[in-house]
Amino acid sequence: MILYIHGFRTTNRSYKAGLLKGHFKEKLIIADHPVQPRKAIAYLEKVIEENDIKGIIASSLGGYYATYLSEKYGLKAVLINPSVKPYETTRKYLGINSKTNGEEFEWKEKHLERLAEFKVQKPNPDNYFLFLQMGDDVLDYKVALDFYKGAKMVVEEGGNHRFKGLDRYFDEITSFLTF
Repeated sequence: MILYIHGFRTTNRSYKAGLLKGHFKEKLIIADHPVQPRKAIAYLEKVIEENDIKGIIASSLGGYYATYLSEKYGLKAVLINPSVKPYETTRKYLGINSKTNGEEFEWKEKHLERLAEFKVQKPNPDNYFLFLQMGDDVLDYKVALDFYKGAKMVVEEGGNHRFKGLDRYFDEITSFLTF
C-alpha cells in the first residue's frame, strides 16, 4: 500500500489526491490528517502501522511529515514541492484559516513549535524522489533542492505549488515506489 499525505489547508479530497487515486486505485490510502502536528503524526503513524504501508507520496506540508515518517520507518517517499521548514513558512497563517473544503481552523504559535519537533537533520537521499517546479508561488524550491541533495529529482521551470502535469511522471513514481 501507498500512503498519500496532503498539504496544509487542504484535505483528502484535493485535486492531487483524486489524480493519484485515479492512477494507483486500491493501492493508495489517502490520509486526512488532523491540523495539529502531534495529532497528525500520531494519526499517520497509526495508518502506516495498521495498513502495511510500503511507500509515501506527499505534497507541501505533507512532504515534511513524510520525511519524518520515511526516516522513522525506512520508507521510500515521493515528495511534491515539499515544505522543509513549515515552522517558518506557515507563520504567516497564524490565526483563523479555511481548508479547501471551507472548514475553518485556527493555526497557533504552539503549532509552529510542535512542527519543529519533527524536524529531520539529514534525510537519507536514497529514500526520496522529489518533484519541484520553480514557479511554486508558496515555497522556494531551492530550499528543498538543497535539503534533499543527492535524492532523485525532477526540477522544472515554471509550474506552480500544485506541480502542473504530475501525471506525466506516474510511471516513474510507480517504478520508484515498487516494493
